[in-house]
This record gives sequence, C-alpha cells and structure tokens, in this order.
Amino acid sequence: MAAFYRPPDGGTKQFPEPLALRPREAAATLGVSLSTLERLTRTGELDSVLIGRCRVYETEALKAYLQSRRESARGGLS
Repeated sequence: MAAFYRPPDGGTKQFPEPLALRPREAAATLGVSLSTLERLTRTGELDSVLIGRCRVYETEALKAYLQSRRESARGGLS
C-alpha cells in the first residue's frame, strides 16, 4: 500500500509519497541547510542520484541516513 502525504501548503488533496526529492526539499526534510546537504553528499555520507543535470535524493536514502545517525548517537551514549 502506497504512503500518502499532504502538500506543505496544507491543501486537502493527497498525493503519493514522492520517490525522490530535489536538494532544497531534501534539506528541508532533514532540517539542515543546503550547504550541509551538499557537504553530506560530497563526503559520501548521503547517497544521491544524478538524473541528467538534476541531483535528487531518494526518500529511502534520507531515511537510511537518519537511521545511521540514530544508531551512531545511541552508540555514543555508552
């Protein structure tokens, strides 16, 4: 079953969850600046896909990055 989300403008129409986000959307989703997103991409900490000249971030890659950060935070608490 596909996940659905509401657009940021608060509209009532539901859309399928996007497979990938453009850089500004991905940065906003993670709650980081665009320059931080670019650094994470450059260092290989966050996977992205180049489609033509457009770089996109798969939503699954964003979730995997957050999971890895969560696990490293838990490891640092011991």
